[in-house]
Amino acid sequence: MCYGFAMTTMLQVKGIPRELRERLEASAARNFRSLNQEALARIQFSFDAEDRSQAAQLNLLIGEGLRGKPHPGSVGRLRDIAAKARQ
Repeated sequence: MCYGFAMTTMLQVKGIPRELRERLEASAARNFRSLNQEALARIQFSFDAEDRSQAAQLNLLIGEGLRGKPHPGSVGRLRDIAAKARQ
């Protein structure tokens, strides 16, 4: 077992359009990051945004349940979310 450093996996992205690479390079420069750091930060941001969206949807369902006025299908959606949370 290794302590003190993170084990990393290589991921190579091929076929990036020139315009996208230029935007990523410009963003990396603005944020004082390497190209790799900028790409990782943007990937993480997209997953964080997805998580926030799912949390907001769950909060709406919980609110519906607490108000006692479920909308059609909300019980099924809540069960699906609860099942995913148990995985």
